[in-house]
Amino acid sequence: MARLALVTLIAGAAAACAPDAYRSMQATGFNGYFKQLPTACQPLIIGSENVGLDIQNNDNGAPNYAYFLDVTSKLYYHRLTPAGYRQAVVGFFGAGSESERSIDCIVRTLPPDRPSAPTGTY
Repeated sequence: MARLALVTLIAGAAAACAPDAYRSMQATGFNGYFKQLPTACQPLIIGSENVGLDIQNNDNGAPNYAYFLDVTSKLYYHRLTPAGYRQAVVGFFGAGSESERSIDCIVRTLPPDRPSAPTGTY
């Protein structure tokens, strides 16, 4: 019984730390924004990572996909400023002209009326 309680506690804590896109299937605004990035920002390359291809393939197995998804959801939901997003992404993936162009496009295509949280979660 104690083991079951511990497993439940750990699972709940992990879910609380998950990015918004994973926690809420109702995050249709973010999901739509995220899925259009490879087309709007082609090629979407940051550092040496082709994140556009990862998005198109919904490649949850790509080593850096979860981080990119999480940090981009934070930008979308106003939890990171564009400058903070740029710093986080370049710090993780690396700098370069492709990175700068891709990040500029990601920020430029943000919807001006985006929410501060997924619908029905907070």
